[in-house]
Amino acid sequence: MKSFRPVARLFLYGGVLGLTSLTALPAQASEKDELASAQRMLVQVQASLERARVAAAQEDTAERGRYFFDYQRAGADLRTISAGIDRYLEPSRAQPRDLSGVAGNYRRERP
Repeated sequence: MKSFRPVARLFLYGGVLGLTSLTALPAQASEKDELASAQRMLVQVQASLERARVAAAQEDTAERGRYFFDYQRAGADLRTISAGIDRYLEPSRAQPRDLSGVAGNYRRERP
């Protein structure tokens, strides 16, 4: 199994550190404040994901491995999470929920 490229590794570590830091924040902040903070972090993760995608696209094709990071699926999952937080923070009226789950598997084999 080939290790992740440095850009993808940076994205993964940054996302994990950013999201786990939510638990280390002071207890005085309200739930809605914390969720709004998570929304801002998701925007930063999406920006990092886009930078990693651009870097991967500019990489020499001879250096690419058999597998690649599925940026499209990861972005879709981030949008799903963000939309769920938005629906919770600003509920309209009762609407049917979107029950599509997060994919969670972002490793794909090259054709």
